[in-house]
Amino acid sequence: MSDPTDTAAPQPQPASLPQSPAALPSAVPLGVWARLKEHKVMQWTLAYAAAAYTLLHGVEMLSEAQDWPHTIVRIFSLLLIIGVPVVMTLAWYHGARAQRHVSGSELTIITLLLMIGGATLWAIARQHVAAPAAAVATGTAGNLPAPGDKSIAVLPFADMSEAKDQEYFADGMAEEILDLLSRIPALKVIARTSSFQFKGKAADVRSVAQQLGVTTVLEGSVRKAGNRLRITTQLIRAVDGSHLWSETYDRQVDDVFRIQDEIAGAIVKRLELSLLDPAISGAASTRSPEAHALYLQARYLADRDTVENLNKALQLYQQAIAIDPDYAAAYARLAYCYAWRVANGVDTDGAGYANARSTAERAIALDPRLPEGYLALGVARLQYELNWQAAAELIEKARALDPKNTLMFELAGHLTQAIGSLQEAIVNFRRAAERDPLNLLMRRYLASMLYYAGENQEAAHVLHGIIEVDPSFPAVHYELGRVLLALGDRQAAVAAFESEPSQIWRYLGMPLGLHAMKRAADASAALAELVANSAGSEFQVAEAYAYAGDTDQAFHWLERAHTQHDPGLMKVRRDPLLKSLEHDPRYAVFLASIGLTPA
Repeated sequence: MSDPTDTAAPQPQPASLPQSPAALPSAVPLGVWARLKEHKVMQWTLAYAAAAYTLLHGVEMLSEAQDWPHTIVRIFSLLLIIGVPVVMTLAWYHGARAQRHVSGSELTIITLLLMIGGATLWAIARQHVAAPAAAVATGTAGNLPAPGDKSIAVLPFADMSEAKDQEYFADGMAEEILDLLSRIPALKVIARTSSFQFKGKAADVRSVAQQLGVTTVLEGSVRKAGNRLRITTQLIRAVDGSHLWSETYDRQVDDVFRIQDEIAGAIVKRLELSLLDPAISGAASTRSPEAHALYLQARYLADRDTVENLNKALQLYQQAIAIDPDYAAAYARLAYCYAWRVANGVDTDGAGYANARSTAERAIALDPRLPEGYLALGVARLQYELNWQAAAELIEKARALDPKNTLMFELAGHLTQAIGSLQEAIVNFRRAAERDPLNLLMRRYLASMLYYAGENQEAAHVLHGIIEVDPSFPAVHYELGRVLLALGDRQAAVAAFESEPSQIWRYLGMPLGLHAMKRAADASAALAELVANSAGSEFQVAEAYAYAGDTDQAFHWLERAHTQHDPGLMKVRRDPLLKSLEHDPRYAVFLASIGLTPA
């Protein structure tokens, strides 16, 4: 029904008086500006803008006082912006005539505006919700941090030597400068695993910085000829690719340690950082160029993580120590080397970890300020001895010396999974992933913790992100298969296990998937194949038997895992695959035998 005021009969105008513009027939056109003035559109819009400005400042003040996420302010701003065309539409219909009813055309326009605005907000909100998960899945936030942030990635230095035989030296130079910078509390330094992903790639510095989430990038080159060195470095601002600082050093090889200190010191000065202690200076634990060169070669080979390269690295570390018996860093890296050889199936009878322990203890005795010594010993205490208390003390000592150390976060994650809370473990692995955003192993560990905590959707998202980066990365399809089983998608789980590129991890997954599919004969055959290849995987055999409901065999293999020092036992307390054992009295007895209590 129309409003009564709209139906009143118009009063006739005297013929002698001119008509006002408002009473002109609609066929007579008015200028756009005149029509806007007639409908008071500008007055309504300006009044709305003033009110919106006041409201926005009020929300910003509340946001700061209550520590709200910045997303709230951003969404509120977008809502106010969307309100502008809505107000203009209302003004057009109501500004002049003060209509009280809403016409069909008005409703249509406002509905369309709200639908467009709502769709825009939904898309933005979806991006903001997806951003943290994407950061976990890809290992990077995808955006540069604020310009005031102090963060840096040290890219591998280029080998400019004529013979191209100094790659180990160039890599070592970059790594040691990275190690020096990581000792500065106020500076975020991306770990080597991630920054070295760009080795040999012609990547744009701004793109590299965006992927790693840093504001500055250090790159350089090394030219070595005999006893002469030329080292060129440049510090680049990520936001625009401009040079903050560059320097070329022409020195003798004997000056390499001084050059490293000078480069790190120059970066500290350019980034306006406060260096509160002298840890950055004189960090090298040898002054022998010969021992240092052997150390760099050994570290270069050990990072390749094959038995052949580890054996060569072991010999080179020993040669460096023979030249300088007080070389603490060489002892610490040698201890890692022994532990990595065990992980690759060498010296699994205990000799490998015994060597790792004694070598790490020597590193600590030589230099108690070196976090790598404590962490190397912590690996042996945690993975081989299951000595939870000793491992916790060593991790804390390393944390006090280097609060940003990626290996420290990794070990802390494994330890808290075993004796603490799963949420603590997740936090530790998230921090490791932030420090080393392109390290796929850290992200795999994070996904595993999420699986143990029952956060399977996020775990699957992280694992799919790893597969997008490197489908051949070992154990990721295995982990995805376990997550899919937990989500109830058995067929997809079997497909994931079948897609696992690593044969041993495929052996571990197939009995689980086939049992879930109730293919008893195939599951039994897959389990027999796993048992035949079980060396170093005794804990996973126990998991397979427990998942199949054979508790006697599960406990038998748990005892074998304990005897063989299988590090998988760190996960025994909260393992979803061992659920069938938790109400068996033998379960608590077994946990007590390794110093644990039921969760």
